[in-house]
Amino acid sequence: MKSLQGKVVCATNDKTVSVEVVRLAPHPKYKRRVRKKKKFQAHDPDNQFQVGDIVQLEKSRPISKTKTFFAVPIPSKNGKPGNEETGELGIPLESNQPREQQA
Repeated sequence: MKSLQGKVVCATNDKTVSVEVVRLAPHPKYKRRVRKKKKFQAHDPDNQFQVGDIVQLEKSRPISKTKTFFAVPIPSKNGKPGNEETGELGIPLESNQPREQQA
């Protein structure tokens, strides 16, 4: 099974986060790809994740009736922490660019 990746939607419980995983699947009749969502409970022993964090779920032994995953932070692709000067798509934000002085 491919490792699951999703967004934390609830972090109020102690040592547990609720992660929503979104996938694309073909519609049975219309064959168009539609988004399917499913929530999983994942173990977070240090309570390090907040709502909105992107995490990876790793399969483990059953921790409780509904928890069988560990929440793991996703390593950054370029090896350094996120850059606040760029937007979500890696494009510099207009507010962070220097303004030119007019004569």
